[in-house]
Amino acid sequence: MTLGAIDLDLADIPRWVEAHGIAGDPAGWRCALGGGFALGHDAARLVVIANDADPGGVSGLAQEYPTYTFLVATDELAAALARTPLRAILHTLPDPTTLPELDGALPLPADASLAHLPAPLADELAFARDRSTIWTAFVDGEPVAFAYAPWRSARWFDVSVDTLPSARQLGLATIVAAAMIQHERAAGREPVWGADEANVASLRLARRLGFTAVDELWVAPP
Repeated sequence: MTLGAIDLDLADIPRWVEAHGIAGDPAGWRCALGGGFALGHDAARLVVIANDADPGGVSGLAQEYPTYTFLVATDELAAALARTPLRAILHTLPDPTTLPELDGALPLPADASLAHLPAPLADELAFARDRSTIWTAFVDGEPVAFAYAPWRSARWFDVSVDTLPSARQLGLATIVAAAMIQHERAAGREPVWGADEANVASLRLARRLGFTAVDELWVAPP
C-alpha cells in the first residue's frame, strides 16, 4: 500500500474526480489489484477501483473494508463486491450561464454548530470543512442546506448537496448548489454531479440547474 503523493495514470474525466482527489490528498492510499488498482481514503471511508482491477482482489478488499463505500466502473466489478450497488448517473454542466443567481446562500461560518444534524451528515461536513468552502442556507438561525466540493481534480470538482428533511421543498438546495458551483468555477474547475438513478430529487435538481448526463458509475455503500 502506498500513502500520499500518489502517481495517477488516469484520465482527468468526470468518472475519476474522486480518484484524483484521493491521489492528491496526503492521507490517500493506493494498492495494486492485478492490472488495476484501488485508491482509498480512510477518513472519507471511500475506495475507488480503477483500470483492469482483478475481481478477486476487489472482493477481498471489500471484505477488508466492510464500512467503506466503493466506486467501480463496470458491472463485473460491482458484482465482485458482493453488495447491492447503486447505478450513479454522472452529469456535467455544458452551459454555465443557465445557473440561477439567487440570494440566500453564504459560506458556513467556522463557528457554526453542526450539533443539530444527523451524525453521518455532521461527519461528512466536518470532513469537507477542511477541504472546501461549504455553502449553506439558514432557517430559524440554523444551517439546514449545504453544498460543497469534497473532491477535486485539475479540471473537475464533485458536487455534494444535502438538505435537512424539515427544510426541503423550499428551494434551498437550488440556492446553495448554484452559489457553490459559481464559486468553484471561478477557480477554473467544472462541476460533476453524480446521483443514483433512484434519487429522483437529485436528478430533478441537476436538470433544473442545466446539467446533462455523460457517464455512469456503480456505488456500493457499506
